[in-house]
Amino acid sequence: MQTFKIALTIVVALLLQMLLPNYVRFFQYIDLALLVTVYFSLQRAPVIGMVTGMIAGLGGDAVGGGILGVGGFSKTLIGYLVGAASVRLSLENPLARLSVVAVASAGNTVLFVGLNQMLEQTLPHVSTWAEFGATIGWKMLGDTVASIILFVVLDRVFSEQATARRMAIRKRFYE
Repeated sequence: MQTFKIALTIVVALLLQMLLPNYVRFFQYIDLALLVTVYFSLQRAPVIGMVTGMIAGLGGDAVGGGILGVGGFSKTLIGYLVGAASVRLSLENPLARLSVVAVASAGNTVLFVGLNQMLEQTLPHVSTWAEFGATIGWKMLGDTVASIILFVVLDRVFSEQATARRMAIRKRFYE
């Protein structure tokens, strides 16, 4: 059941990612697949975060166009790193979660643009260092603001998982 809910969450995120930028211009700076990856990576399970990142990234590549595998690789790496950090550090605090989203967003943008540059693909809005910096800043802002709402929704959908995570963190860090 849990796997089905995660798969459904990824599908809904990819569908919203495909539709919403057509109606809300700022939504082009929000990466729902990345946010879903970070959410499941913060559940103290690096493998689930990594697999979620791989599926969400490959799905995003397939839906959004571009080179298949670039987004999959960057989100897989982000999912693993965030998952590994969540095992070692207490990232249950909402401010810590927002910080993780901002860093993951910047890292994902740098990885995605870097991989596309290595493969000699041109991307819009990153032709100069100033545009690249502005894109990183807007994506960090968009992803961080969107994560506030998305994480509350996902905490309600996956409430049993959130409760188990909080108990595990309390045992490890506070008892």
